[in-house]
Amino acid sequence: MTRSPCSFLFALRRMAAAVCLAWVSATGPGMAVAQTPSPTLPPLLPPTAAVMQVLSQLPQVRAAIAGVPLAQARSQRLEAGPHDWVARTAANRRSERAGPSFSEAEVALETGVRWPGKVAADRKLGEAEITLGELALADAWHEAARGLLAAWFDALRDMRHASVLKAQAQLAQQQLGTTERRFQAEEAAQLELLAAQAEAARIEALAARAQGQAQLRLQALQRLYPGLPTPVDLATAAPATADADTAPMAAWDTAHWAAQILADNHELELAEAKAQHARLQAHRTALEQRGDPTVGVRASRERGGQERVLGVYLSVPLGHAGRRADTQAALAQAEMAEQELAHQRARIEAEAWRTAAEVEQARQTRGQLQRAQARIARSAVLQSRAYALGESPLADLLLARRNALEAQLAADGAALDEMQSHAKLLLDTHQLWQAPGAHRH
Repeated sequence: MTRSPCSFLFALRRMAAAVCLAWVSATGPGMAVAQTPSPTLPPLLPPTAAVMQVLSQLPQVRAAIAGVPLAQARSQRLEAGPHDWVARTAANRRSERAGPSFSEAEVALETGVRWPGKVAADRKLGEAEITLGELALADAWHEAARGLLAAWFDALRDMRHASVLKAQAQLAQQQLGTTERRFQAEEAAQLELLAAQAEAARIEALAARAQGQAQLRLQALQRLYPGLPTPVDLATAAPATADADTAPMAAWDTAHWAAQILADNHELELAEAKAQHARLQAHRTALEQRGDPTVGVRASRERGGQERVLGVYLSVPLGHAGRRADTQAALAQAEMAEQELAHQRARIEAEAWRTAAEVEQARQTRGQLQRAQARIARSAVLQSRAYALGESPLADLLLARRNALEAQLAADGAALDEMQSHAKLLLDTHQLWQAPGAHRH
């Protein structure tokens, strides 16, 4: 026995009233209570030990590791100075007209001597070289970790997309079976059967494409980061409720988190170190306008040993236009480095503010989409029951399920966005996957 359309509409009105009442209660004063920031990491992240092992083996990180001894060698070279000891020797044959001939020999030892100001400048340049090497390593590690995090969540999104479409394909097949039985019982028109078959085929094709895309994404993840565990689907994690605050934003505001990111930012520190190195290099080049003197000692044996000469000598190069041009070029490079630092600082500060703000925004978006998805899913269930009772056409049911599918994908994507923004915030504040031996503010 089927229910009348009036009774069904009455039930829908009662349910709508209950939903509205629940919505008013949920958005009341109780929602303003601040949540305690979660001290734990967001779910679905790979194990920290595995991530540290994978990052340490990446080519870009290993190249940066090799850059540290290179910087140390450059520092040692600057400390040693540009001048070598030079040994000279000469042999002569002196012949006098209508007289005897004599064998003569001369030896000399000389070296350049840096002015004291140049020694101090080279020492500072050496220290700057080591700082550049260490900061380049820290920045390479951090950028590699950010790349791994982005690739990991891209794989999670594709996996979740494929999982949801697979479930929808199974549901479409069940609906197709129901429609076929109703058609055989002459309770449904052939047009409804064709519509159910078309919808099942459409969802099946989307599910197959999503599954293939997820497999390609996982293969790329394994090739880029060998040894990284396979991600798990979002369905295996504890679902976040609309009122939960998984991001540590309740205690500190966006400005505080942005300041934390900028307080120990490897990319900004590297840009500042490059600008400082350019300034030191310009100062060192300016000192070269005053050439280093060369001092030496020499001894000679003349006229077959009848005369012996021992002496010292000093030579000083005179400045010329080439040295002044080198100074102007170094000053121009220092100015370029300063402007690049200003550009990098503005970009990094804007990115830090965006990273800090995205966490709260992602939390709110996830809550809204999850609430909307729950209502749309409930509507699809009611449409399914109405179709089974013959009180609603198949077209309304198919539209409701498409809306439910889109809402599910949007809600799951928002949940993953919140997890990723939370993890990125922890990564940029050096609370996640910190480089071994790095300091923490």
